Amino acid sequence: MNGTGARAVLRRAVLAAPLAASLALSLAASAPARAATTWVADPARSRLTFVATQSGGEFQGRFSRFRADIAFDPRDLAGSRFHVTIETASADTGDETRDQALVGDDFFAAGRWPTATYDASRFVATTGGRYQAQGRLTIRGISRDVAVVFSFRPVADGRSAALAGGTTIRRLDFGVGQGEWQDTKWIGNDVRIEFELVLEPGTERAGATRGQAAPTPGQPTAAVLKPGAA
Repeated sequence: MNGTGARAVLRRAVLAAPLAASLALSLAASAPARAATTWVADPARSRLTFVATQSGGEFQGRFSRFRADIAFDPRDLAGSRFHVTIETASADTGDETRDQALVGDDFFAAGRWPTATYDASRFVATTGGRYQAQGRLTIRGISRDVAVVFSFRPVADGRSAALAGGTTIRRLDFGVGQGEWQDTKWIGNDVRIEFELVLEPGTERAGATRGQAAPTPGQPTAAVLKPGAA
């Protein structure tokens, strides 16, 4: 190739470079972004529990009706989302008197605020294959920032996953405990929340959006909810 031909080839290459770059950017923009997998909790195989203290002793309870809509993928934390709705009237501690008090006006006030919610859209990976969700917990119409630490383990066939974790909140931050129940001498301020969810991918199954979770074994029956109860 003579000098004139070489210069012509070089000129064509230089002119074509911007066009190639523009085409590459256009294809990249039109390519679909990775979307976090949508999961639905199976209420029959999932549990949502809480542990509190009364008169110095721990008692455990559970919420038997809740809904967890999860969009999560460890490779797409930016696109992940949690939306959990809990029916506060479904609180069950194994003690009828206490359970009636919990759904009453001094505590959850389920008649006025029938649900509590947790919404998270910020996630970070921590250590040991665990993650932290930063979200807003709303109880009795009061919202607070709450961090939840959890693990996420999909099964090999991709048809289900296990999401388990928990957090500790202060009940009085949400107005749970009015009047004499604001005194933490009888009921502690800290409440530990724990969950184990069995998730299924794709669209919601019929009957999966609401149902009763499996009972938590070994739930203790504590003293009746009453100031000064031993």
